[in-house]
Amino acid sequence: MADLAALLVRSQVLSPDGAARALAAAHDGDIASATLRLGLAAEGALVRALADLRGCPGVDFSKSVIPTANLEVVAPAFCRQRRVLPLSLGKSELVLAMADPDDHALADEIRFVTGRKVLRYVAVPAALERTLDAVVRERKRGAPSWRGPQAPALPDPAAAWVGVVHGPSKKIESGIDLPEITSSMEVVGVTEVEETPFSAPTPARRSRPPEHEPQETAPPRVPDDASTTVRLEGVGKGYLVLVADAVPEARDEAAAAVKKQGATVLQAANGRAALDLIREARPELVILDAMLPMMPGFEVCRAVKGDPVLRPTRVVLTSAIHRGTVAADAKIAFGADAFLEKPYRPDELNRTLKILLLGPAGDPADQAARAVAATAWREGAKLLQAGRLEEAVALLREASAKDDLSAEAHYYLGHALARQGLLFEAAAAFSRAAELRPDVPEAHEVLALTYEQLGFQQSAREAWARAVETCKDETRRRTMRERLMRLLGT
Repeated sequence: MADLAALLVRSQVLSPDGAARALAAAHDGDIASATLRLGLAAEGALVRALADLRGCPGVDFSKSVIPTANLEVVAPAFCRQRRVLPLSLGKSELVLAMADPDDHALADEIRFVTGRKVLRYVAVPAALERTLDAVVRERKRGAPSWRGPQAPALPDPAAAWVGVVHGPSKKIESGIDLPEITSSMEVVGVTEVEETPFSAPTPARRSRPPEHEPQETAPPRVPDDASTTVRLEGVGKGYLVLVADAVPEARDEAAAAVKKQGATVLQAANGRAALDLIREARPELVILDAMLPMMPGFEVCRAVKGDPVLRPTRVVLTSAIHRGTVAADAKIAFGADAFLEKPYRPDELNRTLKILLLGPAGDPADQAARAVAATAWREGAKLLQAGRLEEAVALLREASAKDDLSAEAHYYLGHALARQGLLFEAAAAFSRAAELRPDVPEAHEVLALTYEQLGFQQSAREAWARAVETCKDETRRRTMRERLMRLLGT
């Protein structure tokens, strides 16, 4: 609160007396809303100061157009409770106004529900609440959109327009153009030789180490008159299953059901530990809470399914918060093999475990689609290198649609979109590639560079930190670290 007040005085948005009045009227430290309600400063000036403090772009609602259909994706009650408002919806990204853009857990929750990458914009909370009420009113009367008083006229009445406000940007010494594609693809006889950033071996073990071999447990005795369902008890004998949940009681409940099937259980309390265990122990089945701390479960799921070594692992996503259509969305967006609501229904949990333990993960049709997608992204990358952008984008979109779990398809699509100037879509594509293969520093690097171009300084810093963490080449790592330090202002 004091930081914002000082910044507003330094930038001459408020006089010292005005800052004192706003501080006295502020509720819960919200000086921006108090200033707006008192009429001491325009919304745009307040948003600019917030954007400077938060390291991300802001939104001036008075210059924006918001489609009322956005509230069908993120419900009004949720928006009001969590102080957010969806501004624009793309195929793979969502531009979101937030009272607190540093609330990563909230952004992750919305990303899980919608299956879209969330681009966080800061907003004056009072302006956000006022605009949400106005959008709800327009929706009730059947209007296609709500328009701010200074918003531009748009040909499409249902189109979105975001009144973007940037804080004073820090100068980056080196250029921020995306690096050239480093892959080389050529035909040698009839064999195509490929080198892409994703060609390096993944951190995952290809086989399970002896110390993680399942313990031999005898299946329960089955009575002679038992039903078919009971006869399936013990189908997990010889299998290793990981249960990851931050709540010990939920872990124990799922673990007990797994043990009932005769399988051996490993447990993890956060997403990072879960992914490390999956790579190390190579379980056949993983049960993940979608909103794990440190790394969300849906992100762990996507990393597992994006790793060519781990892809056969069967994954069950679970949630105690979100229900209904989230089940289908989770499978499509993150590659989960199943989705379960919590608290668990014992019959549903046991049935899901039996089906996944008895059968292989994946569908033969999916394997065929992946093969078609691989051919498409290879050809798309060649077109991109040749400068044929429109053809490359079309082919790479097709590749990512056919195999949403292909890091290569999203990575090259991101490059093609960025070169067309479609930076929001490029950021979503690069983000998807980085989530699918979090061990590849190039994916984090291009994501960081794109965020810098868009003005998302905080997100750029986070992506550079991931790049530094994953890079094994000390020279490149030093360069990345220097870039991160410049963004941090040190």
